[in-house]
Amino acid sequence: MSITHPQTYPHPDYEAAHQQTYERAPRHPITPIPLPPGVGQTDFDSAISEFISIAGEESVFVKEGLSDYIDPYDVHEHDPSQRKLPSAAVCPNSTDQLSSVLRVANKYKIPLWHFSRGKNLGYGGPAPRVNGSVALDLHKLDKIIEVNDEYHYAVVEPGVTFIQLYEYCVEHKKKVWPSTPSLGWGSVIGNTVDRGMGFGMNYAHHQCVAGIEVMLPDGDVVRTGQWGISSSPSAFLSKFTFGPSLEGLFFQSNLGVVTKMSLWLTPQPQAYMCCSFSMPLFTDLEVMVDVFGEMKRNGTVQSCVWFTSLIETLCILGRREDYWTGEGPVPDWRLEELRQETGFGHWYARWGLYGPKRIVEAQFEEIKSVLARRAPTGTIAGNLYAHPGEDGRLDATTVPDQDGQMFVGIPSLWSLPLINWPISKEKKDGKAAHGDYAPVIPSNGKLLMEWMEVSKPICEANGVELMADFFMHERHVVLMNMFTWDQTDKTQKEKMERLYYGLYEEAKKRGYGMYRGHVNHMDLIAHLNDFNNHAYNRFVEKIKDAIDPNGILGPGKQGIWPNRFRHLRETQEKRFD
Repeated sequence: MSITHPQTYPHPDYEAAHQQTYERAPRHPITPIPLPPGVGQTDFDSAISEFISIAGEESVFVKEGLSDYIDPYDVHEHDPSQRKLPSAAVCPNSTDQLSSVLRVANKYKIPLWHFSRGKNLGYGGPAPRVNGSVALDLHKLDKIIEVNDEYHYAVVEPGVTFIQLYEYCVEHKKKVWPSTPSLGWGSVIGNTVDRGMGFGMNYAHHQCVAGIEVMLPDGDVVRTGQWGISSSPSAFLSKFTFGPSLEGLFFQSNLGVVTKMSLWLTPQPQAYMCCSFSMPLFTDLEVMVDVFGEMKRNGTVQSCVWFTSLIETLCILGRREDYWTGEGPVPDWRLEELRQETGFGHWYARWGLYGPKRIVEAQFEEIKSVLARRAPTGTIAGNLYAHPGEDGRLDATTVPDQDGQMFVGIPSLWSLPLINWPISKEKKDGKAAHGDYAPVIPSNGKLLMEWMEVSKPICEANGVELMADFFMHERHVVLMNMFTWDQTDKTQKEKMERLYYGLYEEAKKRGYGMYRGHVNHMDLIAHLNDFNNHAYNRFVEKIKDAIDPNGILGPGKQGIWPNRFRHLRETQEKRFD
């Protein structure tokens, strides 16, 4: 067994960021280490010994070696009764090893908490829902099976990161632009099964999946869609299947471990235009949402439209103390001063146009015309980059970072600095942390404006600004109410919990479900599925009990509990005076 964790990333900047996230600031020791519920010490020790025989001493972690398997932003790290901790961790490096780990877990009834890279930060990271679960870390399953630039897809294992996939495509001169989120250190599969998003044409990652390979809790392996036919040439090309489609059962799921996935990629285009549109007033959001929503639905804009606020723009450039030295969040009057000083808009919409140069130019002219009529006080900008030959393909690296990066499929860590917003540069022992409340809201200007007006005072009452951005789909938006704090400050941590529950109450009134949920709040969010006495949850739990009778895989994930652990469900909503 190991109590030290080896290097996780081959890239020095990525590894340094990882270490800073988990190791830099003082935090409470990882003690006491809980045993899995219902498992005695003798059975636990036997299971650990068998995990070692499967994966090797260097791939099983205990005690201090679990430092990479906690929530690095845990608001309850000071409270052992609420903190989420694993009892051990195991890192298989093949599907054969994974199958053996599942066999041992079933033998001793050890709950496992599986993840690809554990970078779902702000939602618990790799921390388990059930204390004492063994962390099942899949980052060593990191093979890129195929990247096809005739049909433009990739097939990868769980440990493959966005930066790894991008570098593979560059090295092998593949004619594709992979979609990437704002941080390139995450797993392609992990992001996709959690319905993550990127910024280009294929930004809704889970909607770009054809066949997947899944290992069920008993070790059986299933391939979905056309991939279920061993010789199918359409395995990664079609979502059509004969019978029920199974892929969705394994998104945000504890029904199986996705071991391989196909993902459609964007063909390398002749031309790309970086586009932005800003408006000066807080209330301008309403017209922006309605105009861009209409252009998304009628196909004028086909890629992701990413909306950001003035506060987020400032967060990337500096810290709160650089703009405001008074008490509490930056007040409205100071924000308006900053807007006028910088020339920034209060709201920005950013998107890309991709394809043949003439089509990109025509799209942009149409968008300019629509915005001039419907939102005349706004400012539009578009920078075009194109290969000179009509049959040529644009090299993404020729696009300057300020116009390219994630919009042209180049991963980075560009957004990490924004979480430092509340940390004074004078406080050397401060540790930045962040969380999100992420409701799914119709793409309607009045509704989005109402949400901002409701959530803003809740944020400010708890010491933070309204730091909101959202990804616009055709008919809905996924909104991120982001909040950052100093994790070494217990009072700030308590305020963040109040903030979360305040936003939850307002979302519940409006029937807004969540895009993701923190491990501390999964039952709370799942409880919103109230139709017919929570029929959705009951249905999925019937499947769970049928295929995982020992309840070993991810008990409680997304509020889905196996019968063995169902008594651990938490439905009590917190109340604050």
